[in-house]
Amino acid sequence: MNRNKILLGVLSVLLGTAALVFGVVVWQSSKEEPVDTTHPEETAPALTPNERTALEAARIMTTWNPANDYNRTAAEQRAGHLMTDERADNIEAPERAASGKSWNDAARQGATSEPSVEINHFTETEAGVISVFATWEWVTEDDQVSGHDTEQRIYYFAFNDKGEIHDYTYETIRSSQGANS
Repeated sequence: MNRNKILLGVLSVLLGTAALVFGVVVWQSSKEEPVDTTHPEETAPALTPNERTALEAARIMTTWNPANDYNRTAAEQRAGHLMTDERADNIEAPERAASGKSWNDAARQGATSEPSVEINHFTETEAGVISVFATWEWVTEDDQVSGHDTEQRIYYFAFNDKGEIHDYTYETIRSSQGANS
């Protein structure tokens, strides 16, 4: 009978320890951020370093100040630090100044483009190429939105093994929003 009491005591200690460990695990997991499984499309995966660089490059390349920038290529040149030296050195600005209604209106109003950029998962690209969708609106120095551009851009950035942009291109598409709407 003594032996049964000892076994019962050991069993009680083991069960008590297991319950304590289980309680600590449950308590610890309740402190973590809950994962929303009801809307998995809203749970964004972490960005890779190249994706972060692509977003930054697209943001810089679509930030224009028409009162100071001779043309849109000035913004591409400002993003040169994200590129290989060879690619950055090959950015050639046209001799002609930028024009167009939205550019000229922004210059008169002292507005700067404020871009919105996001990884473009809807375009198939080659391995090592990241696509970014960019839109922008024109904002004056006193934070007034002076209009939305009628264009949007889809950028394609190719990276080398060092995470530098070694080539890029973009396509311009018409927006459904009207200028200055």
